[in-house]
Amino acid sequence: ARKRYALCQTPEFVVDFILDRTLTPALDVFGLEQTRLIDPTCGSGHFLLAAFDRLIAKWLEREPGGNPRVLAQRALDAVYGVDLNPFAVEIAEFRLLIAALRLCQTKRLEAAPNFTFQLAAGDSLLHGRLLGRERAVQRGLYSDPAKCFYATEDEQALKRILGQQYHAVVGNPPYINVSDTALRDTYRARYGSCYGVYQLGVPFTERFWNLATPEAGGFIGLITSNAFAKRSFGKTLIEDYLRRWDLTHIIDTSGAHIPDHGTPTAILFGRNRPPAPPVVEIGRA
Repeated sequence: ARKRYALCQTPEFVVDFILDRTLTPALDVFGLEQTRLIDPTCGSGHFLLAAFDRLIAKWLEREPGGNPRVLAQRALDAVYGVDLNPFAVEIAEFRLLIAALRLCQTKRLEAAPNFTFQLAAGDSLLHGRLLGRERAVQRGLYSDPAKCFYATEDEQALKRILGQQYHAVVGNPPYINVSDTALRDTYRARYGSCYGVYQLGVPFTERFWNLATPEAGGFIGLITSNAFAKRSFGKTLIEDYLRRWDLTHIIDTSGAHIPDHGTPTAILFGRNRPPAPPVVEIGRA
């Protein structure tokens, strides 16, 4: 299961580092009431849980005497997540529930408020429109996987969550190659950044930018394999995509000790807007 779903726990210090440079400035630019965050590869919810805690702290600062159930739901309404693994999504939702119950000082599940969550199991690369950059899909295949939904997937929830854009997009997308030929070709048809024998980090990088709002430049932060910068499959991503985005930081974390990460990584930060100014800060962890 770990290999199939590319399961990898993102350490808290990496999560905090990315949220400091995405959610925090997004709140300054867009405001607490408007800001929405998504992790399209949420796994068991590390980014979502940390974002929830930050949003709750902001709401408590603004309304120190506010109803904790109301404030908890406001924070839950601002964090969205999708993951291919339905079990991971269930864990993420349960962790958010526990965090909300802790805020409400509720110790029994039977007394829990009827909270709603913005999470869904499904493939973020397949479902939802590619807002602002539509591509023809499924050339020569018998069926369109993007129109097929498994029993574990909520079609309407996926369309809703992946059919809008966000003020902050964060995550740790999988670094693996796609073994299924039909699926690999589907991703290639849908994402122009795919080239050669690509790793999933390539289309997910494009997807992250696509999910960020272009209005005032939504914030993007992700940790991914740095193989795209060293191998030929990253050619199109670098030459045709990264150069057109406001990629503000590339941080080489290949030499940093990140538990459970055997793959050399890099952290990318940017905004969904044209490069302004055309300068990228390159750092090394």
